[in-house]
Amino acid sequence: MSDEDIQFRNTLNPLNAFLNSSFNSFHQILIFACKQFSMKRIISILAVILLFTSQANAQDSSFVINGNLEKIKSGTIFLKIYKEGETFKDSAIIKHGKFQFTGFVSSPYFASLTMPERKEDYFTFYVEPTKMQVLGRGDSLKLLMVKGSPVNSDDQLLKQRMKVVSKWEAANSKLYEAAYKEKNRRVMDSLDQVDFDILAAKRKVVAAFVKEDPNSMRGAMAILENFGYYAEASDVEPLYNNLSDKIKNSLKGREIKKMIDTYAKVAIGKSAPEIIQYTPDSSELSLSSLKGKYVLVDFWASWCGPCRRENPNVVAAFNQFKDKGFTVFGVSYDTKKDRWLKAIADDHLDWIQVSDLQGWKNATSAEYGIKAIPSNVLLDKNGTIIAKNIFGEKLTAKLKELMD
Repeated sequence: MSDEDIQFRNTLNPLNAFLNSSFNSFHQILIFACKQFSMKRIISILAVILLFTSQANAQDSSFVINGNLEKIKSGTIFLKIYKEGETFKDSAIIKHGKFQFTGFVSSPYFASLTMPERKEDYFTFYVEPTKMQVLGRGDSLKLLMVKGSPVNSDDQLLKQRMKVVSKWEAANSKLYEAAYKEKNRRVMDSLDQVDFDILAAKRKVVAAFVKEDPNSMRGAMAILENFGYYAEASDVEPLYNNLSDKIKNSLKGREIKKMIDTYAKVAIGKSAPEIIQYTPDSSELSLSSLKGKYVLVDFWASWCGPCRRENPNVVAAFNQFKDKGFTVFGVSYDTKKDRWLKAIADDHLDWIQVSDLQGWKNATSAEYGIKAIPSNVLLDKNGTIIAKNIFGEKLTAKLKELMD
């Protein structure tokens, strides 16, 4: 496995690289994220992308952005709106410090303002269907502020509430980068667990934020961003129930309800939905054909660094329990067959592997609610889900409990 295969970090500022890249499709953004970022950053970007793509098929309304920059009297400023799986780009001329953008959006979308001569400088915010102002000195775009936008006002409030968690996350990232440089996988594994603790802390902040203001659209967006992966219906439903009817009936409210329904279908105690995809030799194979064994359905991809680091743990579990009625059903989120096959060989994955080679559009993503990998579900001999997202020592411990 090469360093390129397990790349987690980039020495460039990841958000800066993201904002200064040109994407024409959802698929391009996903490929970029997976090459550039760690698991948690892939997840964060994916959560935001999913938030954008969920907003298709809604009625657009007009927005107006009036800008006023005290220190920049002329030039060109660029707006990017990450909308419905695509990046919409526009530009405006700055005259006497003022500029304007107009357009149509159905709901709040993540956006950025950049200037060509300032590669390291950018301003991120949300465009929503209203008239808003972007104001500031302009000597640093990052210090601009938005007025007249409820979503952006609530976003600032949420960031303030997240301040302690964000510092914790930044510190953990630095430790992770150091461990990666040293190729210390033991430390990286332990820091991955810290990431789950950080996620739990974020979710507590979001829950309190939603409870405090059930009518906040930013609160609904935060639910989608922070509970869109590694979550259960029981985690999300209380937050949804706390939302006002107005937010529940909004596009984002409907997306939260859809997410809850998906999680409920694959909850522990439910029968695993059927998976029928193709093996490396192009034979069709079904998950249900493995009934009679304990089965770990393992969602992974060759390009996913955390998946590749988890593979030795799955290999060890497979070899320890394969003669006791246990097997693995690997579902790859690859798009390139040659890379998929190479990863299978390199990582010694001697169990059933299937894929539809559709990447994140794999049919299981919607059926099982898979928005982050590695992910897994453990099935009993009847095909009933008995555990979810158990990795490393937790996987081994669960299998020992079942078989020893």
